[in-house]
Amino acid sequence: MLGSHQGPPGGDLESKKSGHAGDAVGSRTAPKGTDRRRTPRGPNTERRLIPRSAKAHLFVTVCHWAMVVLLAVSLLSGMRIGWGYMESPLGGPEGLWGALLGSIAPSGTMFGINLIDLHVYSAFLMLLVAGVYVGYLVRSRSTRRIRVTSETFKKLLTGLRRGHFLKNKSALWSANLLVYWISFLFVAVLTVTGLALYRLDLGVSAMLGGYDAMRLLHGLVAYLLLPYAIIHSLLQWCFGRFWTIFKAQLWWPHVRAGLFAVIVGIPVVAGVYFLDSIPTTLTVPRMPVGLPVLAIDGDPRDPVWTRLKPVVVRTVKGVNEPDHVDIAIKAVHDGQYIYFQFQWDDADVSYKRYPLLKTEGGWKVLQTAFERADENAYYEDKLSMYITKVRNGSCASTCHLGVGPASERGEKHGLHYTAGEIGDVWHWKSVRTNPMGDLADGLGFMDDQYFGRPTARPTNPKERYTGGYYADPDKGGGYAYNFVKLDPDKPLGDTYVRPKFLPPPHVVHTNPDAGTSEQGRTWWIHKAHAIPYTKEADTYPVGSIIPNIVLAPLTGDRADVRAKAAWHEGRWTLEARRRLDTGSLYDVAFVPGEPVYITVATYNRTQTRHGEHIAPVRVMLHP
Repeated sequence: MLGSHQGPPGGDLESKKSGHAGDAVGSRTAPKGTDRRRTPRGPNTERRLIPRSAKAHLFVTVCHWAMVVLLAVSLLSGMRIGWGYMESPLGGPEGLWGALLGSIAPSGTMFGINLIDLHVYSAFLMLLVAGVYVGYLVRSRSTRRIRVTSETFKKLLTGLRRGHFLKNKSALWSANLLVYWISFLFVAVLTVTGLALYRLDLGVSAMLGGYDAMRLLHGLVAYLLLPYAIIHSLLQWCFGRFWTIFKAQLWWPHVRAGLFAVIVGIPVVAGVYFLDSIPTTLTVPRMPVGLPVLAIDGDPRDPVWTRLKPVVVRTVKGVNEPDHVDIAIKAVHDGQYIYFQFQWDDADVSYKRYPLLKTEGGWKVLQTAFERADENAYYEDKLSMYITKVRNGSCASTCHLGVGPASERGEKHGLHYTAGEIGDVWHWKSVRTNPMGDLADGLGFMDDQYFGRPTARPTNPKERYTGGYYADPDKGGGYAYNFVKLDPDKPLGDTYVRPKFLPPPHVVHTNPDAGTSEQGRTWWIHKAHAIPYTKEADTYPVGSIIPNIVLAPLTGDRADVRAKAAWHEGRWTLEARRRLDTGSLYDVAFVPGEPVYITVATYNRTQTRHGEHIAPVRVMLHP
């Protein structure tokens, strides 16, 4: 790998024939103090007194093994990142490929580092090693050893046509050269596609065919490194240079060239890493005096909002979403409250969250993955925001891939939890929290939750385990399912249910299609309007569909974030308000002049498989 071995075979064959330079015909003794590598020699002579043992130059050996280790770390850490790829042509998380990777990929951390963070770190180190190697080749003038010309292909084809390819040194050397360049190509493709996947804000993926195309190419090339390593090793063995890379020679002109590449490469890559670590900043001004009170109603035409410039965050990988979803974020404060506005495109309104369908045999829950808590059809639209004081902290840093009972069964990505700090989570839900205040002040909520240390696993395997993901304390209220299983021991799909409550007459539907837009329809039951279920009241015809969620306003710490969203012509506008400092142990305070970091995600009719972005947004409040 990385052009690791010495040049073409001519010199080696020559040394085998000569045996000892002193016995060679026409040998010359180089003047003392001269570079014997540049001393003219006669035919069939060898400049060395002892036949040389093939060795790689020091920096070739170091760069080769550094790249091998980094590629292995990147491949292992990347397995989990790509494992849950629902649209994977290789079968997704439930296919044979996903099951294989799920069984061998590391879980949670490697070397005590979060897999996602480690994948990013290894990419920067690979960039450093590749830069040092290229700089070394140029500085030492060694590029000629790996130059590919038409003669290279002629020798390869000649060896293949005449047979005995494995004994033809010229053909083998030509094959090795081409394999070297394949490795260079692989590293280049991984670098470009990795950049496209990591820095979504640069728009590289859009220019190169889209995020999904880059993701597929990145994964494909990464796994092709496995057969490449086998072919590369076999060619080196046949060529007789397999053990060369395990040895190193110190020739000072090459050592100086390598040190020069290191001296230049380290500050360059460190500078790139530093620039990458500078987050996009969302500046939060104080609300201008004289403007009307900011209404929380999902209407973007308010004069306060129209004066503000948004920060746009691009998210990807969301189920039921296009290649990417851009979320425009604005914020303002009045010294007491902070206000956020989020806007994103969504072609339809999704409200059918596990609805109840009347059949000939009784009521059934419409669902495809209820037991796995991984529904991607009968669900609602959502948006979440993660808030932390940790410098450059993001939701991705709390995501521990492959951890938890669901991941061990091959069902889900992993769990969220922190090292002990509190990460605030605001979770807007179009069915469960948005309409909660319709019977009072009209304002809904963003469910106030948090990430912290993980709890112990539940002893009941059927109980959902959420790791370190919790709701803030409350004093009642909230949302609940509207059914009881008639046979508690059977999976939900195999048993009928009985509704707990019946809705008002206008909240009955007949269309079971999960993908239709439900704008203007009601798919929830306010507890104050709920009608307790009785057989006598259950006069609905077969085919009737009723809501599966009963609502009451949130209370306590969980009710700190008031919000309201509205959908208009294919775009959601969500507005939220919370005190700068609630005084709660489970909330992150906003203090003028002190940065906090946020990460946002949209959910399009999916329970957990939301869009995502790696780099956080820094939020800075003006006094």
